[in-house]
Amino acid sequence: MPALLFIFYFLLLGYLLNRIKTVKNCGIALPTVLLLFIIKVAAGIAVGLVSHYIFKDFIDYVGNNYNGIKEYHSLFNTPKIFFTDLFTSNYAETGEFFGSKSSYWNDLRFNVIYKALAFTNILSSGNYYINSLFFNFAGFIGSVLLYKVFIHVYPTKKWQVIVGCFLLPSTLYFGSGLHKDLIVLTALSMFCYSLYFSLLNGFHRKRIAYLCLSFLTVLLLRNFVAVILLPCAITWVINKKYNFSAIKAFVALIIAGVIGTIALHNSSIKLDPLKIVADRQQAFFALGKANTDYKMDTLQPSFKSFAEQSPTAFRHSFLSPYPNEFNNVFMNLFSAEMICYWVLFCIMLFVADKKLNSSDSFIAFGSTFAILMLLFTGYITPAAGALIRYRSIYFPFLITTILCNINWKRIYNFLKY
Repeated sequence: MPALLFIFYFLLLGYLLNRIKTVKNCGIALPTVLLLFIIKVAAGIAVGLVSHYIFKDFIDYVGNNYNGIKEYHSLFNTPKIFFTDLFTSNYAETGEFFGSKSSYWNDLRFNVIYKALAFTNILSSGNYYINSLFFNFAGFIGSVLLYKVFIHVYPTKKWQVIVGCFLLPSTLYFGSGLHKDLIVLTALSMFCYSLYFSLLNGFHRKRIAYLCLSFLTVLLLRNFVAVILLPCAITWVINKKYNFSAIKAFVALIIAGVIGTIALHNSSIKLDPLKIVADRQQAFFALGKANTDYKMDTLQPSFKSFAEQSPTAFRHSFLSPYPNEFNNVFMNLFSAEMICYWVLFCIMLFVADKKLNSSDSFIAFGSTFAILMLLFTGYITPAAGALIRYRSIYFPFLITTILCNINWKRIYNFLKY
């Protein structure tokens, strides 16, 4: 019965894809859209199978689905509690908003997912794969939105944009599971789409609503991402409005960020960015040792400590895992992925498509945002497995740009002769 239900919902959602205006007018032929959707759904299934057969259900994806079933029962048995406990705290105090320890805000990012799963469970009866299908339908639309932004910047690079937005291995895999990654990536895509076309064609109520909804989603699920996203977005808007040099504008943003961090660190205000990052690393250490842990020193809330560990953070986020670093087949696959990305980057440096305008404010925004998020992830995450998952959703902003700035015609002509 679950298999038949899955097939029915899959066919129904596939039919709806051609009815949704955003997808219908994206410029990708329907057969290609359906093929990409099938790949997305297959990745979601793969996450479930790996979780069950390799990790024996001892992993967050399965746990999220289980808690969603509990919320489903609460929805029907105690509806008052279901609709009110999202706004109540189980602690004496709500805790710090950016805190990494047990607090109302820390629990909220999980509770939002559980509540959403409660509603999909009405149709799925708690089946993981059917829930994954519904979530990935929303995630796929998010990828379409990001595609529409990139294809507007690079109108002659259709297949490069398709690969960058839909088919990057780790993004596809981790962005297809029942976890925050899928939702955050979808929200980021919606945010970029809404802001990009608002700056191009003007703001109106619908786009402003989408902007607020997507930013609020990121803020609730991963508040530290929203903290980096907001100043990057403001810089994007200012750059677009006053037509500054995009590179200079975002370099100025980074300098302003450093100055602001220094000011907050030395002020009497409790909001110390260095301490927040150090506390998040401590929260990861508190989870216990994993098989893919790096050897990392404990971060201290000081500029000296951050400066000393910056090479390690960079190495972990931008270079690792190395081949056979953990003697793990999965780690080696992701190692191959990173090697491919660096090869593509080097090719871009030497065989760039000089006709393209790479100074677009969105490209500067996406690259700056992704680099800052990867560096932040390298600081706080001592486990390679978790780091690979966290960083995966930022790859489209970097790799799509790299793919589009390579002169593939020149490479083809070279290989042909």
